[in-house]
Amino acid sequence: MDSQPLRLTGAAAFMRPRPSDPFFALIQKARDPSGEIDLARGALLIALQAYPDLDIEHYLRQLDALSEDFRTRYAAADSLSAALANLSQYVFGDLGFRGNRAHYDDPRNSYLNEVLDRRLGIPITLAVVYLELGKRLSFPLAGVNFPHHFLVRSTQGDEPLFVDPFADGAFVDGKSLGERLPVIEGRRLELVPEFIEPTSSLHILARMLRNLKRLHFQAREFSTAIHWAEKIAYLQPTEAENYRDLGFLYHHTREYLKAIEAFNEYLRQADDAPDASTIEHNIRVLANRLIPLN
Repeated sequence: MDSQPLRLTGAAAFMRPRPSDPFFALIQKARDPSGEIDLARGALLIALQAYPDLDIEHYLRQLDALSEDFRTRYAAADSLSAALANLSQYVFGDLGFRGNRAHYDDPRNSYLNEVLDRRLGIPITLAVVYLELGKRLSFPLAGVNFPHHFLVRSTQGDEPLFVDPFADGAFVDGKSLGERLPVIEGRRLELVPEFIEPTSSLHILARMLRNLKRLHFQAREFSTAIHWAEKIAYLQPTEAENYRDLGFLYHHTREYLKAIEAFNEYLRQADDAPDASTIEHNIRVLANRLIPLN
């Protein structure tokens, strides 16, 4: 093996959040074990990055008003399944929210303010609307980080109920869950318990940020992709893959020192990373590129 890769002190110092960024307070709360993240506020803080004049309180009040409107339209149900059927009818029937199948990759689908205004979204943002109304109505619900397609589930009862916000709030049974799993290299993924476990607000926000990072990376808007990737790493500072992704993004923008630091942080955090030799090679190549710049 070649010589050890260049190591730099102060891992992750290259991406310290700015205290003036409203997202910073959310990050600090996420790192407090006793802190609860307000999902809707967090989603709107993400939107604030793209809409600097966004009135967050206006949209929070709108969610409050919708939950009160639901109460006036629907009597208390005698079962959770009936209550969720009513909520699905309200959100996707009465209010007209729907999945934006024609323009799935429109960035507006990832911003909660736009989803509330246009009543169009993707699975995860429609799920945020559904979850936030459910929370205000005291329905026991949680998000599900299902591969490639975010879902909602109940958290009480002998058997969980699964709801697909992208299919007008339809219930999803066990067989359908398996059929929804992606096919990779000719084989469908096996349904394992972790795919249907309740997920936290923090993980929902991180998945929303990953969607935005992906969209801007595909559009070759690398600086904007970095903006979102850094926020993912702020939210989930102990997930090694976040730093590997940042390393490649910094490489695209020729921020070689930051790329080296990010790759080193990945190697520091990842135990027996399968791509360690490739990342170490990248670090050496980038270090050599830095020499003429000094």
